[in-house]
Amino acid sequence: MTSSTEAHPEGPGPIAYAACRPNISGAGRRRRSRIGYIATVISLGLLAFFIARGTAWYLRALIFLPAGLAAISLLQVRRNTCVARAAEGTFEHEDFSRTPAPDDEVAASRRVAAGIRRDSLLIAFASALLAAITAWV
Repeated sequence: MTSSTEAHPEGPGPIAYAACRPNISGAGRRRRSRIGYIATVISLGLLAFFIARGTAWYLRALIFLPAGLAAISLLQVRRNTCVARAAEGTFEHEDFSRTPAPDDEVAASRRVAAGIRRDSLLIAFASALLAAITAWV
């Protein structure tokens, strides 16, 4: 396992997250990208609909669901790690078949998957909060 560093887009200082051998294939990354982009469009469309209709703040917070789906899908692509494959301890091939991964790679992919779950929840909560705040703006 190695450590990867990426510049933080909102300010100075690096973000470090554990890197591991990818457990998803190119076809899997394309599928997850497609799901992530569709969920992003749905989130933005719902927000526009809720704002146009003057929907209550608690209903606007439902953006949490598609925003969370978009976040987890796109983070899996960005970090080359499928959360489900990490939990199973498998590697996904181009035809979506799976084979067991070595124990050391499974442990590393599970650490990356934990970060993906955490970050996607934070993104989903922030999206829901921002959507709810638009009721008062």
